[in-house]
Amino acid sequence: MHNVDICVGLLSSVANISKSVDIFFYINLGLLFCAIIEMTALIVLCKKTSCAGVIGLAAVILIGIGTAVFVVQLFMYVYRNEYAGYAVYIGTAVLYAGFLLELVYCIMLSRNSHKTLCIAAGVCNLLPPVGAIMCVKLSYSIKRDTPGQELIFNGYAYTYAALGEFCAKNSAEFLDMAGEEEFEHLTGKQVKQRLKELKKHADGPENIFRYASAVAYYTPDSNKAVRLMAKAAAMDHAPAMFNLGYYYETGTYVKTDLKKAAEYYSRAAARGDADAQLRLCILRIKTGGAEKGMSLLRERAEKGDLCARYNLGICAELGYGGSPDPLKAVDIYFECAELGLFVAQKRIFAIAGTDINSAHNGDFFRKVTDRNFSGTFGIMIKGLIEIKKRHAADASEYFLKAVNHRDRWEGLARCLVGTLYLDRGKTDADRVNGAEFIRSAVPMLRSAKNVYSVIPQQIKKQIRKTTEEPEATGAVS
Repeated sequence: MHNVDICVGLLSSVANISKSVDIFFYINLGLLFCAIIEMTALIVLCKKTSCAGVIGLAAVILIGIGTAVFVVQLFMYVYRNEYAGYAVYIGTAVLYAGFLLELVYCIMLSRNSHKTLCIAAGVCNLLPPVGAIMCVKLSYSIKRDTPGQELIFNGYAYTYAALGEFCAKNSAEFLDMAGEEEFEHLTGKQVKQRLKELKKHADGPENIFRYASAVAYYTPDSNKAVRLMAKAAAMDHAPAMFNLGYYYETGTYVKTDLKKAAEYYSRAAARGDADAQLRLCILRIKTGGAEKGMSLLRERAEKGDLCARYNLGICAELGYGGSPDPLKAVDIYFECAELGLFVAQKRIFAIAGTDINSAHNGDFFRKVTDRNFSGTFGIMIKGLIEIKKRHAADASEYFLKAVNHRDRWEGLARCLVGTLYLDRGKTDADRVNGAEFIRSAVPMLRSAKNVYSVIPQQIKKQIRKTTEEPEATGAVS
């Protein structure tokens, strides 16, 4: 009788285990769909940002293994394999290990952006249906790394990251004298006041144009900016026509339409806009008429048009009218730089900066550094040479000299002084000082904002709430 009771007890235990296995099987069935969604979202996140990339990849792998185990368990359950129960437990354990690693990944992401959303997604992923939704939202909200951010997240020096940002911003692009409009660096409150004032007086083509330009620069409402610009253009305002032509040529705020671009440029050129005439030459080059377009550029260059001369360098670099000839392009940029064309100086610096981290002494870097340039530009090139030599102290001295010149190179010089202190500073105070330099460069150099955004929060918190000039302590080694 006693033996019978034992058998009944064992059979009851087996039945309970079987029910438990059934419950876990159906739970895993739901987990499978959530895991696939979360794994896909994580893959998107890992591709968009290199921040904590190893942790993110490990989470993807664990969730992938858990999903694979579940699929195996599914077949084992269908065929009533005696080990199906073990597969259920293993699949659940591996999936939740992946979810826990995903929590760590989200916490690490939160240090750089979308803090609340990252932490919420990390916590909620332990409740798979909600976690899947939050993870998808996070993958949509996180922006793709800029070149500088990618370098920093992958373990490169802040200095190389800053150079990478600058080089990406100053790539080989055709030029006109209009250049980029310069706007003041304003606080959110000041922006609202400025836009309100401009809107109040937007009663004529020039004022509407100014309002449209401010909307385009200070707000994300590109549709409104285009509508206002079109309104000014309809009043025969040549700069507004030029801007619309540029928007359609480059795909800025609107879908690229070279035909519309040519129409707006032609209308602006008919009203005497020299930049519009130059953009028409560039459009001809881009649309297959390189020989005729370059002939027109040469005519303008012979008459002393530096922009036309610079654009011939762009043609040589990009291979319009023949094979790409970067060395010939650099020679043309040299001529323009010596005549004071700032864009040519920036392009030369960008070319040398791109070549600086090569394993060998690159042709472009050697060609640039063998030449003696005057003024602040020459000082910046000397600083670049010292970075190449890994002489951080000498490089920072040159960039500090450039800062003291208070000209158009000041923003980049400040940013590079700051990155050198972050990379080579001996104490926490040096690194905080470096962060202050980078922050002070933000109003002068847009790419400095991207570098500043990835400085650790513990350093940013120590930055003095003051307008004082950051100090050069000489502690860079």
